[in-house]
Amino acid sequence: MRINFRNSLYFVAAGSIAALLLVYDWIRISINLEDPVLNGFRSLFTIAAFVFLYAAMKIFRNKKSAKPLETLRRLVAYGFFSAAIISTWGVILESKGRSSGSFVPGNIMQLLATTVFAFGIAAFVVVLLMTVSDLIYIKPDRKVRRRFELFVIFAMGAAFLSIFNGSGFLSVLRDIMFGISVFIAVLHIVSMNWIVFLSKKDKYKSLVHSFVLIVLFGYSYASIGPADLAGGVLGFYSPPMSEFSKIVFLFLTIYFSLAFIVTMFHIPTSGVFEKKKRELDSYQNLSKVITNVLDTTEVLNNTVAVVGAVTQANKVWIELRYEDGGGTREEYKISATHRTSQYELSTFDFDEVRKAVRADKRVIVQDTDEFAKLNLKGFPARSLLAVPLTAHDDFIGMLYAAHEMPYAFDDEEISTVSAFADTAAVAIQNSLLFTKSIENERLQHELRIAHEMQLKLLPTSLPSSDKFETDFLSFPAFEVGGDYIDCSRIDDRRYAFVVGDVSGKGTSAAFYMAYMKGVFQSLSSSAGSPLEFMMAANEAVGSTLQKSYFITLIYMVLDGGTGKISIVRAGHTPGVLVSSDGETGEKTCRLIKPAGSGLGLEQAGDFGRHLGEEDFVLGHGDTLVFYTDGITDQRNPDGEEFGEQRFYNLLKELSGGSPTEMKGGIIRALAEFSQGTDAVDDTTVLILKWR
Repeated sequence: MRINFRNSLYFVAAGSIAALLLVYDWIRISINLEDPVLNGFRSLFTIAAFVFLYAAMKIFRNKKSAKPLETLRRLVAYGFFSAAIISTWGVILESKGRSSGSFVPGNIMQLLATTVFAFGIAAFVVVLLMTVSDLIYIKPDRKVRRRFELFVIFAMGAAFLSIFNGSGFLSVLRDIMFGISVFIAVLHIVSMNWIVFLSKKDKYKSLVHSFVLIVLFGYSYASIGPADLAGGVLGFYSPPMSEFSKIVFLFLTIYFSLAFIVTMFHIPTSGVFEKKKRELDSYQNLSKVITNVLDTTEVLNNTVAVVGAVTQANKVWIELRYEDGGGTREEYKISATHRTSQYELSTFDFDEVRKAVRADKRVIVQDTDEFAKLNLKGFPARSLLAVPLTAHDDFIGMLYAAHEMPYAFDDEEISTVSAFADTAAVAIQNSLLFTKSIENERLQHELRIAHEMQLKLLPTSLPSSDKFETDFLSFPAFEVGGDYIDCSRIDDRRYAFVVGDVSGKGTSAAFYMAYMKGVFQSLSSSAGSPLEFMMAANEAVGSTLQKSYFITLIYMVLDGGTGKISIVRAGHTPGVLVSSDGETGEKTCRLIKPAGSGLGLEQAGDFGRHLGEEDFVLGHGDTLVFYTDGITDQRNPDGEEFGEQRFYNLLKELSGGSPTEMKGGIIRALAEFSQGTDAVDDTTVLILKWR
């Protein structure tokens, strides 16, 4: 909250008018002055005081992008407070002088209490209206904003016309405006976007909050009628304030009644899944660009289009960094735009933004006042996101997204745009290398960059606990490869592990491997079971893979508390479970190979019919190993393959040690067997041991 000079003036103006009205009211009551003209001017002054109070109260509006449940909790707190004030006001204000629904203060203390109460309720109504707008303005379009603004206009119009009593034209017009404001409140059922983005758990919480708010605001609306003490107080002090307060409380009651109904209908659906699907589609589009396009212009245009679709930004553009021959001076050129033009952008200097991004890795501007600090005063946007395009630690440019709404970018969108920027940077650099160098030089640079990028895509470590240990090894046959290994923590107990192999070798396989990482990270935490994960993964990659490519995959969910394992396999080499015989202590190998065909080979229906799942529980000392066929296909100078049986025997010999010791033993065995012979395929091994 920041109180500036203008807000202070608004507060002073509202307070001054309230003080003058207090003096006038005391004189009016003392001498029984009931002049219609003076009372009309008094009502206009109360309206002016309310307008100044409304302008001053804007400093209390939440300027940060609050989550819907946080806003609901604030509304519940405000609702309890306003209901408590209304219900307990009779303790403070005696009902002396009140008859037939009217209220007249009997002394100066009652008059002062009446003024404080009226302005307190008015201030609370303003805060409630501003707070509920935080919900209404979550992902809004222009119609939503206009609809809410129309409600405020008609509510204020009805409040103003309440000055004129009787059954004349103005009274009828007031009733019409009141009815229109109620109708607009009902129309807000189509603008509850905040409900769509709630998780299922949060939707249940929203139901509880909405029900409480219906009760609180319904009680407040019913308790400020003309026959009630609170309504009499407001009606005495200012009929417009009373009318506006009733309309706002009625609006809030209707809005959260509709929110309760809408949430009930949204619970069976999953808005989060739709958002994840959109991100997967965007990853798919970028994957096609990376694997199939080497034209720089097309890469840039596709990148800004994808970011614009994901963030709904009003302006997206990329500027690339260029150095002169000596590398002593750098220039920036706008190379691609979406929903804007180079001419519009050329009138602004983004040098301060670039410096901030180079220092802090990204810039997020969510409030208009912050643009001036970056020398962007007058820029036609209220939110700006700027992230670097970095590939191989080389800063090649900037990706910008701007929105006309303040606080338009939430944490998930910021993370998504950053991920897109990392992926797009690789694609852009690859295309630039292709256009600037001869074929061999381009390939060498591309392979080196892709190799380091692929190493970054591999996990730095795998999870372990007091109940299990893990380790892995993975290295390509050439500079880059198509093997994939990853892990993800699903919840406090469960972990997801995956090992995959893209058909073919080289950069195309590596890029598909990178795309598979995005699919795994997006689906592993949202899929209900391993079968559902594999079905969704097949659907995600099926339309992306070229006809000559497919992906084999083995996916496991481990319960870290019980040792329960659930495994599905899409045409991959089987898992190997190494156990000890309870009586003899002899090591045995059991192959874990549930049915399943490779991703991208079959349509969803056929793929699902051929897919199986195997569940079992690890015992003390059990070791589970996933691997790719680069192990068994390794050859020695005589052309002999390492083979499956040799590998299984090796695992039994090494299973007495830790996963790290087993990894070292496998590496030594392969080196001794190959005797320097080049690997024919990528090699990956995942080792999990239950203690």
